[in-house]
Amino acid sequence: MSTTTRRTINFKHVGTKISARKFENNITEPTTPIGIKTPLRIGTGNSNLFDMHFQPTDQIIDNLKNLIKTNFGERLGRFNYGANLQSLTFDYADIGNFENNALVNIREAIDKSMPIVEISNIEVISYTKEDSPELPAGIAKVNIAVIYNIPKLKIIEAKLTAVIFAGG
Repeated sequence: MSTTTRRTINFKHVGTKISARKFENNITEPTTPIGIKTPLRIGTGNSNLFDMHFQPTDQIIDNLKNLIKTNFGERLGRFNYGANLQSLTFDYADIGNFENNALVNIREAIDKSMPIVEISNIEVISYTKEDSPELPAGIAKVNIAVIYNIPKLKIIEAKLTAVIFAGG
């Protein structure tokens, strides 16, 4: 008589299935707010009273936009904060001087307030009544495009455009 031994092999604890939880996409949005989004909006989701930024890149881009749009004296306690482009709006008669002053104001504001941002180029495009018939006589539309890099956050060649209506 021969005895045959049967062994049951259990594969229950061998390997993991691809459907296991550890293979799921566990990347979630950060839950700690960094700063308030502008323009102000009522908060939704994880935001508080106002809508908030949760990513550093979004907050820096928002801060840069606000820096360029802000004029001297508009920030309480920080009189010299901003690019002060409004002071140039009636200086358009001397176009070369206007463009140069706008570029200098933007560069100085960014160098002073946001040194993490590196400006790679600033482009100035002017439109007059001949170019855009919808503009009133004596008013020019000036688009100032700031092309910048933020190496620490791996933002390369991003573009921000400021529109100024100038006369004079």
